[in-house]
Amino acid sequence: MGASLTEEEKLISLIPLFKSGDFSLKPVFLHLMNSTENEKLVNLCIHVFCSLCTHEDLQKAENLNFLSRVSEDNAYVFASCARETLSPEVVPYLLALLEEWDDTVVEEVIRDSLDHMMDYSENLDWNATGEEIGSYYMEWMNTLSPTFYYYNGEPVFLGNLTKSLVQRAFAIRGENTPVKMKSVPILLSVWSGKKCPLQYKTVIDEKVF
Repeated sequence: MGASLTEEEKLISLIPLFKSGDFSLKPVFLHLMNSTENEKLVNLCIHVFCSLCTHEDLQKAENLNFLSRVSEDNAYVFASCARETLSPEVVPYLLALLEEWDDTVVEEVIRDSLDHMMDYSENLDWNATGEEIGSYYMEWMNTLSPTFYYYNGEPVFLGNLTKSLVQRAFAIRGENTPVKMKSVPILLSVWSGKKCPLQYKTVIDEKVF
């Protein structure tokens, strides 16, 4: 991580460490994410961060200082990737972005991620204010275990994600239809350290199945 490396080279060097389960240089990554002015690098950092962050990482607001000056494109990226943190601790950041990016294309993806995580539209209007969603969030948090990670409002379990992917593959086998599952293959890849054999656009034939 010497000064002779470019920002891109630093990130390229860090990613294999993270994939191997070594997070000792996470502080170096966090500094890079929050200091770089390279928009493409911020984009990639967001994807990496949402794959490796913990509840504790999200509880430290300084780890996400970049959001105070984030571009519209990368606000969209963060909002769409936030659900992959599996952490309720990401919600306050989404609510802050909702207020900032109201009436933009970013708003819809923020609401979609919030609804995916908390299912707030079951009890509130889809277009509820940030304050209303924030109040719902506080009540929702009281029902959760602080140590668990959540997917679709339930404690996440690797076996359930695997089952849903296999069921989807079985249902469309031989139909020349893409699997069209985004989050589950990503999460399975993150947890296993191996690339999931199915991606969003994978067409299921007998060999793939």
